[in-house]
Amino acid sequence: MNKIFYFKDENKYKRLYCFNFKLFKIKKHFSNKYIKNLIKNIESKYKNYKSTLNEITPAPNNVILESLKELKDFYFLPNKGNLGDGLIANSEFQIFNKYKDNIYMKLYNYTEFKQPFNFVYGGGGIFIDVYKKDCTKIFSIFKNSFLKKCIILSSSFYNMPELIKMFDERFTIFCREKNSYDYLINSKTKAKVYLCDDMVFATDINFYYNSDFTNNQLNNLKKNLTVFSVKQIKQIIFNYFFRYISVYNKVKNISSAIKDNNLKTAYLLRNDPEKHIKKDLNINSFDLSMCGIIEEISCLDNAYVQILSELFFSAVDCADVVVTDRLHIGIAASLLNKEVFYFDNSYKKISGVYEQSMKSMKNVHLLKEQDLENIDKIIKCYNIKVTANDEKFKNLNLNIEQFLTKYLTYKN
Repeated sequence: MNKIFYFKDENKYKRLYCFNFKLFKIKKHFSNKYIKNLIKNIESKYKNYKSTLNEITPAPNNVILESLKELKDFYFLPNKGNLGDGLIANSEFQIFNKYKDNIYMKLYNYTEFKQPFNFVYGGGGIFIDVYKKDCTKIFSIFKNSFLKKCIILSSSFYNMPELIKMFDERFTIFCREKNSYDYLINSKTKAKVYLCDDMVFATDINFYYNSDFTNNQLNNLKKNLTVFSVKQIKQIIFNYFFRYISVYNKVKNISSAIKDNNLKTAYLLRNDPEKHIKKDLNINSFDLSMCGIIEEISCLDNAYVQILSELFFSAVDCADVVVTDRLHIGIAASLLNKEVFYFDNSYKKISGVYEQSMKSMKNVHLLKEQDLENIDKIIKCYNIKVTANDEKFKNLNLNIEQFLTKYLTYKN
């Protein structure tokens, strides 16, 4: 394939030349023969790998699903943030696609509404005082006089009195841990409040290790190749491909945080305002979640968040054991049957979600901060299986052709 760009300075996109006729060559290259060969190679490569994993087809909480169906049609906005928020968005897009006959979802783009509308917010950890400044646009939606009904999917709430005042009978709110639930109930809000699991627990993990494309996806790729113009493909490359490469190059540093003593142990501890572990224990740690930012535009793109989610899972899959105080790293690791050792964050979100959703999982353990000093000895006390696999991660070092194949296949 001809190169369609070059860089004058290393790591900087200072001079980038992209020619329409070369993009057209890329588009033309996606023939039926190419697609079939691609699928055949992927199926062959991961046949043995898929057989080692448990196929799970989870479903969202029934109350969540019924609440969404009750709205019928609504505008949806995922929570922007780090790579963990991408997992949330991916799970939600999966749900909307699975139940599309009963749920009509439209993507929200921050336009000012002049007529009545329903709204669903993707949820996450934004509704705490640390991130109050990031809530400005969301608050403007909640305050909109044309808002009929609003659902806030599984979230945490902490020290946000201004937000509590906005909640009334129009709101249905799902809390992913009891502290948040109690906080809202004790505020005597008029909103409907429910306790449920984090949205990532509803992820159909088959999307990760079933690397072959289904017939529907194949048809979707063929359709998109006729619908997307050369100009649009160029925009996909500019808006997503270059960002993906940047994220991948950061994520590959995960190897620096993996300690290999027969078992591969990944120390994936956070380094942001929610950090609770203050003591420097001289541990090589890596904040995987902060390798990429899910922005306002990218969080609305189902294909891009699925590709990023695949990358996130593949990074976690490189380890047998995961030591973390990042909620979604721990959830992803648990879904991949890794041994997870959790430490709490600053406002006890981790311990809350653990009590709500993970306490019965034999491969997930909640430890105290002082346990980190003896984490190697603690790990040795468990009979841990070797599950590490870095093949998927290596194969996600995508060139333009491979990225477009995935993107156009996943695009709804």
